[in-house]
Amino acid sequence: MRIHLISPTHYARDGALHKTTRYWTSAITLPYLKALTPAPHEVSFTDELMQDLDMAQVEREADVVGITAMGPQIRRAYDLADHFRARGKKVVMGGTWVTLAAEDSLRHADAIVAGEAEYVWSDVLADLEVGRSRGIYRAPRWHDLRELPEFDYESLPLLKRDAFRSSWLYRMYFFWPIFFSRGCPHPCEYCAIQTYYGRTYRTRPVDDVIADVRRLRTLGARRLLFLDDNPVARPEEAKELFRRLIPERVQWVSQSTINVARDPELLDLVARSGARVLSIGFESLSEESLESVGKGFNRPSRFAEDIKKLRAKGIQVIALVIVGLDGDTTDTFLATLRWLEENKISFLKLFTPAPYPGTKFHADMLAAGRIMNEDWGSYDYGSANVRPLNMTPDEMIDGFRTVYSGFYSVRSMLRRFMPLPRRNVLESLAMLVANAKVTSFLRRNPEAWGTIS
Repeated sequence: MRIHLISPTHYARDGALHKTTRYWTSAITLPYLKALTPAPHEVSFTDELMQDLDMAQVEREADVVGITAMGPQIRRAYDLADHFRARGKKVVMGGTWVTLAAEDSLRHADAIVAGEAEYVWSDVLADLEVGRSRGIYRAPRWHDLRELPEFDYESLPLLKRDAFRSSWLYRMYFFWPIFFSRGCPHPCEYCAIQTYYGRTYRTRPVDDVIADVRRLRTLGARRLLFLDDNPVARPEEAKELFRRLIPERVQWVSQSTINVARDPELLDLVARSGARVLSIGFESLSEESLESVGKGFNRPSRFAEDIKKLRAKGIQVIALVIVGLDGDTTDTFLATLRWLEENKISFLKLFTPAPYPGTKFHADMLAAGRIMNEDWGSYDYGSANVRPLNMTPDEMIDGFRTVYSGFYSVRSMLRRFMPLPRRNVLESLAMLVANAKVTSFLRRNPEAWGTIS
């Protein structure tokens, strides 16, 4: 069969498709699924964020259309699925959102891959080839992450290979994706990832990760992004990886919990192995807000000390913060902005609460009658989808915009970046440029608050 895989973009608020000409990394799902596909099936793919989807060609040539989606992509994903099914194509859907809303998603598809694909993908294709489907395909166990198929890194859909060869700026800007673990053991109730994985957590053999690093280096890759949701969840295993990374002389970025700053040996190895930027889910400065969503372990009273330790190691901090949780008031917004500036946070990803289907947070908000919007296309980073307790929805959105516009103002940038730290100065300058680009983007697109993350 001929299979075409799609990672859809999402709709802008005017109904247009959100597009970009350059992105700082690339997902690996599409080329990985291609590598996982048994012969003699043929696979092509499109990432709609940067590439235009040739609908007519897919209609003409594909037997099966596979669509993976999460978050605000899901509305576009359902539309594409309905479009291709109406034209006689077999449609398979998968991904985090689809897994957590498998029965609902099945209304738009012939087959659903719920969870990981490794143990079920070949079965899905074999069934579709003979005209049958079990509907929802769910593997009986998690993969042990050993002997995973190798995919072609040069085929990464968001990689601009010519630019990587010719431009040192692009080589500075683009981070090659790699991963060490899957899952997260923490109980954060709003998180689709821990719900998807059932709070399980696994790591790959370190030898396999290092082999990927060396394969990437043959392509000229020195700056890597660990796609992991929490690469330090098992500190001793993480320490082994970082020890092995030190002689590879790479630079890397990743998400992490704040716990990375609370283990001196781990933090030292993280820095020595090449960490340049960590995205950390602080979520809130309010103990009450954190407790309300199962993240009381974060301990805001330690945040300032934690950030100081990271900065002392030359690691830039991207803060992930949710505003509008149950412990927040209208005073929270300016207090949050002051905290971000005082702690010299390099970059901010701000969120309003989004009750993803399948999570405990969604169930709680639904039971309380507080879900305001069931248009999945609005489940972005800056819409009022949940009615807050201590303010109106409009006050929440106004405060959200106040924090964002204040953080990315010239005054705030100067306060946060000056004087430049002594270590990894080039990284600081790169983050300053990224801040300036966000400021410019928001001036040109004043309604785009929910998409800049």
